[in-house]
Amino acid sequence: MFNVDRVDHIGIAVADLAEAKKFYTDILGLKATGEEIVEEQKVKV
Repeated sequence: MFNVDRVDHIGIAVADLAEAKKFYTDILGLKATGEEIVEEQKVKV
């Protein structure tokens, strides 16, 4: 058995980044640490 001390990052594809961010921060209480654009994949993460 092992223990998870922390999660570095995860990625979840969503249709509306702003709404998803509100859900994860306001409802689940998680902390958003930043956003970036990945030009090669044409996505904002």
